[in-house]
Amino acid sequence: MFRIAEKDRLAANFVGPNVSKFLPEDIWRLENNFFGPAPVFSGLLNTALYFGSRSGLEILFLLRRFPNLHVIVVEPSPFLRNELIECIGGQAGGRLRFVVSIGDAFTVRTRIDYLRVDLNGFDWDIIKSILLQHDVAYIAGEFDAVDVDPMELIRLSRRQTEKYFWRMRGHNTPLSGSGGSPKVEVSVVVPCYKVATWLDHCMETLVGQSIESLEIIAVDDGSPDDTGAKLDSWAERFPGRVRVIHKVNGGCASARNTGLLSAIGEYVGFVDGDDWVETPMFEELYRSATLYAAEISQCGYTEVYEATGTIAKFPTAWEANPRDSLGIVNDPHSFLTVKPTIWRRLYKRDFLMGNGIVFPEHVRRFDDLPFQFEALSYAKRMSVLPDCYYNYRLERPGQDVLASDAKLFVHFPIFDWIENRVGIWADEKLERALVNAKINTHLWALTRLSSEFIGRYRALAAHDIFGRRRYVTNLQMLAIASRRGWSAVIFLIRAWLRAKFSPPDMIASD
Repeated sequence: MFRIAEKDRLAANFVGPNVSKFLPEDIWRLENNFFGPAPVFSGLLNTALYFGSRSGLEILFLLRRFPNLHVIVVEPSPFLRNELIECIGGQAGGRLRFVVSIGDAFTVRTRIDYLRVDLNGFDWDIIKSILLQHDVAYIAGEFDAVDVDPMELIRLSRRQTEKYFWRMRGHNTPLSGSGGSPKVEVSVVVPCYKVATWLDHCMETLVGQSIESLEIIAVDDGSPDDTGAKLDSWAERFPGRVRVIHKVNGGCASARNTGLLSAIGEYVGFVDGDDWVETPMFEELYRSATLYAAEISQCGYTEVYEATGTIAKFPTAWEANPRDSLGIVNDPHSFLTVKPTIWRRLYKRDFLMGNGIVFPEHVRRFDDLPFQFEALSYAKRMSVLPDCYYNYRLERPGQDVLASDAKLFVHFPIFDWIENRVGIWADEKLERALVNAKINTHLWALTRLSSEFIGRYRALAAHDIFGRRRYVTNLQMLAIASRRGWSAVIFLIRAWLRAKFSPPDMIASD
């Protein structure tokens, strides 16, 4: 740790017009760990290479901290070199060497314990050659995205170092991590049941994704048509990019869980077998998640109505910072009550596994609703981009969203699941979101249901909405409903009367 007393002693060594202009900012950087924690792994630091010396404060700090450290500084400015030699050369004990170019530093392959790159000293061709030709343990520095694709820099840093810590100019989130590339960057799980008509189009768009490190896990959920055979054909054509799991029919949630548990990707996405995606989708989602250290990244989507040919685009990238709707969102919970759209997102696999987030297999349809609510409830960092990369097919026969009968009663076990997994620990804000989700869902169902089911559904919805609550008052619930208009307010008042004066009914089985 950089102590205040140490700062004053070190800063007193630096005089001269060139070093002085960097000194105040360098003091702040050391005090705030601008380039991450002290570069120590196992044992002491022996060799450090600097591209750009700035004030020299950090160099003197490390020389004093590590008595065996030798520092090489690539500094083309003769004025700055001369000042630094005057300021700290005598204290280095022969362990500090200045060179004009990297060619003067090493003639053979060398282990570099710490490589530090100043923004003004960043040259991508040189940095890349050092990472490929030498053994770099820890690299830290600052760069401008104009000079290098950030993902290219991160991917090479992962492959060639033990640890990296980069600052991108104009970007608040550090790009850091331990070295070693993930086995697969993105796994895409495709649950498939009776989708043979649309499957080839879906798979074609997945195998053609621009991201290189991708595995497509297609799960044949005991489909009675030739869905399984088609999947096997895709796996034969793209071995290493497509793998197929055949299983006994258990429902969409079961198929998604099977794929999720089989995935090895750093991030996981879900695509329905009758939909399709745009070529850049998973590269751009992965880029967004990586650059913003997000647990979830999200893009926009397009609803495509098969019967009418109508399309509707939904960028849904509000709540982002900065103002251009790109980047980290201010509050992931702001998306809790949007239409369930799990398929236009990437989820960090460790985030899902660490929180035990899975699909409820006893729920045979609409399993995306509980998954979305639980994932977003736990999320601390979520990034968004407005591009509509996912194409959601509607108006095809057999879709759950076309149901108008008792199948919609599945909403009640869904909300039981959410109550038992999220409601038991939810704070007031989350509970309000859950109430909002219930009102939205039940109102939607009542617009779909045939008349013979409406009375029973209303009774069950009343007890669901006014059931388990710890924080949200009736008045607050009325305020939530009022945002949807008078029809929602009237629905809520009637639901309250039913819940208060009618005994709860048994939930119909699916």
